[in-house]
Amino acid sequence: MESHSHDSHDDEEPVIVKILKPNEKLANSLSEYGIAAEAMEVGMHPLEKKPSYSHKFGLNSKFTTNRGMIKIKGKNFDLIQVLQRN
Repeated sequence: MESHSHDSHDDEEPVIVKILKPNEKLANSLSEYGIAAEAMEVGMHPLEKKPSYSHKFGLNSKFTTNRGMIKIKGKNFDLIQVLQRN
């Protein structure tokens, strides 16, 4: 009888890590709370092309970076835009 030794690394499944964009993370979080949310591809909505900034928060940078949109179903609003302060 022939014996075979198996290296434990050969039997393991590869670990695949998918890095989520900020709008994808938020859409997944909303879905966990029962809100029908779907992340849209960044730059696909006309609203994203408009500059976004605010003078209302004194100590914060007024400029923001677009991080994508989220489509919402079954609520009083249709979209969420995810912005990051610079």
